[in-house]
Amino acid sequence: MSTQLECSARAALCMKLAKREPANRILWMAEAEHWSRLSKERLRGEAGAEIEAGHRLMATATPN
Repeated sequence: MSTQLECSARAALCMKLAKREPANRILWMAEAEHWSRLSKERLRGEAGAEIEAGHRLMATATPN
């Protein structure tokens, strides 16, 4: 599974390739969009996991 950083790097690479290969620009821009979207999903997922872990930590640390 790719991390958010890996997905962002792939999106950036695709954008560079789109500039270098005008004949395949549409393809590379579509790939860049895909990786960019995936990066944002990963970012939301990682943030959600951190929040959930924080809630679990607070629940175990709170005296009853």
